[in-house]
Amino acid sequence: MKNRFSALLIGYTILLAPDLYAQDTLKNQMMTLPQAFKLALKNSVQLSISKTETNLAQQQVEITKLEQLPGISTGLDYGYISNADIWTPSFSEHETGIIPHHLTEFTTEAAEEIFKGGEVRNNIKKATLEEQITILALEKNTEDIKFLVASQYLDIYRFINLRQVYANNVRLAKNQLKNILIMERQGMVTENDVLRTKLTLSDLELSIRKTNNNIAILNNQMNVILGLPADAKLIPDSTILNTNTSSNNVESFVDTAFKENHELKISATKVKIAETNLKLLGSDRYPSFSLFAGNSLQRPFLYNIPVIDVYYNIWQAGISVHYNISSIYQSPRKIKAGKIQLDESRQSDVLEKQNQEVDVRVHQLALLTDLIDATNTKIDAETKVTNAEINKVYAYFLLLKASSGSIGI
Repeated sequence: MKNRFSALLIGYTILLAPDLYAQDTLKNQMMTLPQAFKLALKNSVQLSISKTETNLAQQQVEITKLEQLPGISTGLDYGYISNADIWTPSFSEHETGIIPHHLTEFTTEAAEEIFKGGEVRNNIKKATLEEQITILALEKNTEDIKFLVASQYLDIYRFINLRQVYANNVRLAKNQLKNILIMERQGMVTENDVLRTKLTLSDLELSIRKTNNNIAILNNQMNVILGLPADAKLIPDSTILNTNTSSNNVESFVDTAFKENHELKISATKVKIAETNLKLLGSDRYPSFSLFAGNSLQRPFLYNIPVIDVYYNIWQAGISVHYNISSIYQSPRKIKAGKIQLDESRQSDVLEKQNQEVDVRVHQLALLTDLIDATNTKIDAETKVTNAEINKVYAYFLLLKASSGSIGI
């Protein structure tokens, strides 16, 4: 029985092995930055909202285009008509006109606007520009999410590397403490030296715990962004350091920003929307012309005394002209407000260009500063390593001299 249970347990474990391995690789997962980008873009709620807004704007364009088509309506009325009370002009005599009480009317009407100061055309243009803004916003959100992932990814790498540095120093500090304890027993160092070494070791261990907390926080944030389980641990790919950071001159970056930056494209599109809106406001000053056609089947015939209880059919067609007289005093104020809005949009566009140029120049300067700092740090580290090697040889010679009186050369 025991052997059978053992066999079943082994078999069950073998069946679960792929899942267990998958969970282990999920909790400690080596992931390249492009893979992280792909996951973030796939699982981003913000991008899902942006895509919905884009779809809505596209649908709004299609709805606006329908304004070019004629409007068609139909109706059916059925009801009760009372008798007619009839008076002479002086209201001195009265009589009742008998009217068939059943009213039936079926109507069909079609109308198409042929001119309204370009309102339909500009409405379509405005809706199309608003659609472009949602597309640009989607592209901008995509790049923002990728930048957020990249910054989190590099921070995790930075802290993992820092933890390794601390761990190496902990091992060195422990070896140093071991040697100092031996030297204390031999009376070569004081208790203060021991306490100082223990304090250094304690500080390093505390730094490791803080670094582990920072890594855990960043991992939790990345798991939310990437749509991974809460206990997944991302291990950055070290080849990220091979990224080519060589760059062109700052002016080329400024030119690229003016052509490709999403914020600037959105700002420029808002200027076009303000210009189109100004044209729409001006369209109120023009009369509107429409073609119409209709057909009506009605009972009874009311335009006769006595009323005749018959079905009669009439159709009509023509052109309709409407003019909003109030636009004479309303349009100038609306147009003035539209011009102010256009001026504001143009100023915002100029300001956005200035901000982008400043950002590019600041980031370029930061990149150059970081490169200089990295070079200086590398030089300093190489100097320290060389000095340490020299000091080691010097200490060795000193030990030889102290022990034998000869350095052996």
